[in-house]
Amino acid sequence: MFRVRQLPRKDFVRMRFYFLVDTLTVFLSSFVVLGKLQWLSGIQLIQHLYYYLMWEKTDAAKKIVSWSSLDWTRSTRYKEWHIWSILGTLFDVFVHMVMCILLSHQLTTVQIISSLLIAQSWLIYVLNVPKYAWSSPWATPKWVEKRIKPLDK
Repeated sequence: MFRVRQLPRKDFVRMRFYFLVDTLTVFLSSFVVLGKLQWLSGIQLIQHLYYYLMWEKTDAAKKIVSWSSLDWTRSTRYKEWHIWSILGTLFDVFVHMVMCILLSHQLTTVQIISSLLIAQSWLIYVLNVPKYAWSSPWATPKWVEKRIKPLDK
């Protein structure tokens, strides 16, 4: 959403499983651990299952894949506001924040800090290790740049 690190579209397309993992974390938090806000989890579940099942099959799903990729930053559409994509992403972030806050009530301070350190370390590793194509739109390595195909062409 903030376009700090992104993948070229051809790599992001292969990340379809992310929508299942993302949904599974919310489902487990809401239905199994907390027993709260199943309706909110259900909405997020429907949203993510749609993208998983329709991946590269519908215009809406293709747009999310493109909008989330480095290729979008090279297109003429980059400066356009795509309010539904932004709102959908904000909704997803909101759901995860709510689940984190509710889960934190069941953890000790040490468990919370340990979990945050592990998650942050893993995130930094995945987004910054040179063997993966995660890149900043403003400082893209040449080998990653070759994988980007502007969407306008």
